[in-house]
Amino acid sequence: MFYFRTTDQEGFSAEDRGFEFPDEEAAITEAKVTLAEMAADGLPRHPISMIGIQVFDQERVLLIELRLVLETIPNSNRRVPGAHQPQKVR
Repeated sequence: MFYFRTTDQEGFSAEDRGFEFPDEEAAITEAKVTLAEMAADGLPRHPISMIGIQVFDQERVLLIELRLVLETIPNSNRRVPGAHQPQKVR
């Protein structure tokens, strides 16, 4: 028995759900599929910007945590119309 704990777009962790898999590798593969399905339902949003799933074994020991993080990185070199641009010195 393996248990999944999910964290959704609002940062809510659902109650652990138990699943039967033949081994740890199969449980982790299914966790990846579940995470992809969660992303299809909606990408992470600010302020959490992360969705994830934790996989626990039958003793509820954490085996792995998978996260999908959405990070916004502005282009610091972008010229913004109307904004003051430094003048080159000749």
